[in-house]
Amino acid sequence: MARILRQVTVVRDGMHNAFTDLAYWQGAYWVSYRKGAGHISIDGEAVLSVSVDRTRFREAARVKMPGDNRDPKLICLDEEHLSMVFPSWIGGSEKRNLQQYVSFSSDGFIWQEPVPILPANHWLWRVRRHAELFYGLVYSFNSSELKERWWRLEIMTSSDLLHWQPLAYIGDPHDGMNEADIFFRNDGEAWLISRSEVRPGQSVMAIAQPPYTDWEIVYLPTTIHCPVMTEYQGEVYLSGRRMADIEGDDTFPFLDRASLGVWRVEQGQVERVLCIPATGDCAYPGMVVDPEGRVCLSYYSQHAYHMGVVPPPFRLEAKAPYNQGSLLTPNDVYFAELELP
Repeated sequence: MARILRQVTVVRDGMHNAFTDLAYWQGAYWVSYRKGAGHISIDGEAVLSVSVDRTRFREAARVKMPGDNRDPKLICLDEEHLSMVFPSWIGGSEKRNLQQYVSFSSDGFIWQEPVPILPANHWLWRVRRHAELFYGLVYSFNSSELKERWWRLEIMTSSDLLHWQPLAYIGDPHDGMNEADIFFRNDGEAWLISRSEVRPGQSVMAIAQPPYTDWEIVYLPTTIHCPVMTEYQGEVYLSGRRMADIEGDDTFPFLDRASLGVWRVEQGQVERVLCIPATGDCAYPGMVVDPEGRVCLSYYSQHAYHMGVVPPPFRLEAKAPYNQGSLLTPNDVYFAELELP
């Protein structure tokens, strides 16, 4: 049986706190997220909060570069070094000029000046370490007009997170692959799951053997955005955004179309095992298994406002619908512990 064992609020301060990641490092739980006025806003910055008891989180650091800083991801290098990668829309998202950065810290509180990496408009979405190399999932796009854009997912390698070498393209540009995560099995086989920007109700799984240059593509009959994978008791699990309306799911009556789920992953298929009551502008989880065997999840959601847990916040009038990224509303970050089958 899968269930939520407990949940705590990491931050609720009236700002739009979103796009999380999670790491267990130096005996503490570190949650990274982006803080700004809205889903897209030029004041976006990378923030890091920390807890030693999985109950009380305090803000540890903020990292800000020019533009709208987004989606900070954490990489534990060793017990003395933590890294953060994040992109920024320089001059705002309308200019479609993206720069990727990496920064390093020895204590999680003080961070080195971020260093620009990768060519312009190359988004380093997720980094995983395998066989003494870092594997980065990088997507790029070809147009300044969102409606005309195609996406291209590429896997790159690095030994230091600063210098990256292309390894292979994955899938076809017309598959619209972008947000992705990769899991390396003990036998060396790699499983990759990606959001599809152009396939409603579907996502993409890619499978490869070393040296990870030839990928088999499988289309999964479920929407999965912002995937993150981990291993627990010999099984591979995935968390990400799901679309309750597409799935015809009314488990939680207050759900908007976006929500959050957990799936068990097998070769070429996924099985949903848990629906998490996140809604509105939500999801983008981080997931780790700590040394005590606890499955820990970070994510963001607006369910507290939909359910009346807190009074509905003052809502700035958006200039465009939410699906165009202009909704300016508060959003909260959560930390949860899960029981998985």
